[in-house]
Amino acid sequence: MLLNPRFIFLACLMLMLAACTQVKQPATDALAVAVEASASALVFEPPHVDMGAVKEGEEAVVYLRVRNSGDSMQQIADVQTSCGCSVAEPEERLLMPGGFTRIKVVIDTFAKLDDVKKWVQLTDGEGKTSKAWLTLTVRPNPHMGDNKRSIFDGKCAACHFDTAKGKSKGPEIYTAVCSMCHGASAKGAVAPALRHHDNADILASLIANGTGSQHMPGFAQAMGGPLSKGQISALSEWLSKLDE
Repeated sequence: MLLNPRFIFLACLMLMLAACTQVKQPATDALAVAVEASASALVFEPPHVDMGAVKEGEEAVVYLRVRNSGDSMQQIADVQTSCGCSVAEPEERLLMPGGFTRIKVVIDTFAKLDDVKKWVQLTDGEGKTSKAWLTLTVRPNPHMGDNKRSIFDGKCAACHFDTAKGKSKGPEIYTAVCSMCHGASAKGAVAPALRHHDNADILASLIANGTGSQHMPGFAQAMGGPLSKGQISALSEWLSKLDE
């Protein structure tokens, strides 16, 4: 008996789709296993905390709860934060199965405004990690005008000063000291976008001397900032050509 050619075509197509599904499934399973293997049994509960609103210059404090979800004792070997302005310290470092502890996080809000996002990451004794995200809103503080602090001092220097060392090209200088405020590719974030400015001299003057605000101080070494004349020139030239 002869089979209908259309029937044969549809049967072959179904077999091909089934074969593709069988090939893709192990890859998906392998990825899930890899992600699970890298995750710590020490978990943040919850993994995201909204800290609400604070005035600029005030310390924002939160206690993150950590639970040992495994069936053996776990150690908090290390705790890291997204930047130097955040300090995290666990109350206990050894947790029995099902046990809890808290990590106290203190965020310095100096020179921050509007929506702020930070993270805290712990590492257990096996090198596996767990991360929690923190969000807060920083409101303007009219009393900050008389503050003599600088983002180049103290803990802030880790993100705004030290990162510029050894950088000589425009893109890498921008990533080191500008992107956290002005956004990726200078498209703007908590600070205005720096694109669409094709005058390198004006950009260089703004970078070097700042705006007179603690949010945008002068980045030139003569102003107490981290950038040399060569770095400012490279950065301003790169910024001026972004839209060419």
